[in-house]
Amino acid sequence: MNGARRIFAYNWPVFVGTWAVALAGIAWASLGHLPHPALIALGCTVALGWSAVSLVVSAYVYDRSELLGGAWVVAHLPAQVDAWASVHAGLDAEIDLEAVMPGRCVAHLDIFDPRIMTAPSIARARRLTPLTHDVEACSPTALALATGACDAIVVAFTAHEIRDKKAREQFFAELSRTLRPGGRALLVEHVRDLANFLAFGPGYLHFLPRSEWLRLAKHAGFSVHHEACVTPWIMALTLERGAVA
Repeated sequence: MNGARRIFAYNWPVFVGTWAVALAGIAWASLGHLPHPALIALGCTVALGWSAVSLVVSAYVYDRSELLGGAWVVAHLPAQVDAWASVHAGLDAEIDLEAVMPGRCVAHLDIFDPRIMTAPSIARARRLTPLTHDVEACSPTALALATGACDAIVVAFTAHEIRDKKAREQFFAELSRTLRPGGRALLVEHVRDLANFLAFGPGYLHFLPRSEWLRLAKHAGFSVHHEACVTPWIMALTLERGAVA
């Protein structure tokens, strides 16, 4: 399933609802049944355009961008990676980590928790998308990894699904706990910024601002080792654990 089709499948009620309301608004405005018909028609047209743009951007990001190749990952890793893990919410990372990560994968952790991951889209995504790896289910606030078990942990398109602030803080503390001194957590996320607003419209509010990721990193005792834009819409943030968590 390509990027645009997946995004539509995960969020189809939003897309269908937007299209239905916008088309109805344009029709009623053209018949003169609504006040300020030109303004309403313009707003509805913008809503239709935004939904189309979001699908085009999704197709590019998840099917054609450098995100997929994974060559960019190496710049975010420690000099030596003997053991690493991935953390997701029931959906594999968009890249084949086994193809680009050195060392041994010790776990693929599924941290889905419906109590703190409340967006309907993620439950829908879990039903529609088969996993390609065996996973171990655990809580985002209690990762199923021993203390200092990993040199690197990859968290791609997952951490923003933890909607509770305190739970996010506990999750970052757990990332720090499971990393060895000098180990790194690679966080890959859309962020709540202008580029994502232009691409996804009000849907960009589902993402978290860069400042929140930096706050969480500082709260957990991480230092920012590297930051890059994999595409104009995706931030890759590398957080390094110091000698003292």
